[in-house]
Amino acid sequence: MMTAADFIRWYIQHWEGQLSLDPKDRGNWWNGQLVGSKYGITAAALSRERQTSHITAFDMAGLTEDEAVSIGLAQYYHASGLDKLPWNHVTASVLDKAWGSGPKTAIRLLQGLIGVSPDGIVGDKTIQAYRDWIEKNGEAQAAIIWAKTRENFDLSLHQPRFLKGWNNRTTSYLPDGQWWSAMT
Repeated sequence: MMTAADFIRWYIQHWEGQLSLDPKDRGNWWNGQLVGSKYGITAAALSRERQTSHITAFDMAGLTEDEAVSIGLAQYYHASGLDKLPWNHVTASVLDKAWGSGPKTAIRLLQGLIGVSPDGIVGDKTIQAYRDWIEKNGEAQAAIIWAKTRENFDLSLHQPRFLKGWNNRTTSYLPDGQWWSAMT
């Protein structure tokens, strides 16, 4: 099975592109300036990684894939607490959601689904409830249930321009999807 680092690299190569300067994508703006995003890394994430509030389009253009993988592991997997959950297909999809919507949002969605008070923190209750939920449903059925939760959340954002891409990503994590077979 792929490791989290392998998954993040796969994720970047399959879902995230090179430099994006799309002015309609909120993640491409930083301090009122269009600086873009690259490999799915926003200026906010790059700013945290480099410990500076001064991020430019030039900085973003210089971001490497290896640095993006490092940021993904540090900010979306380890710092969020997702690394405390068993690594499986569903956890990978939660990590994808954390990358796109923010770790706390993804964790709150998961917590609501598994019956834990949604606080955005992966603690002992969340870990045990997640293990129990996966065991009760099986990994494949849990992935389907989680995908429906993701879809409902994405619909609530009222950003139809991005909905098709988000849907494609979500379905790739289903048992018959591209990611499912790539991970095993």
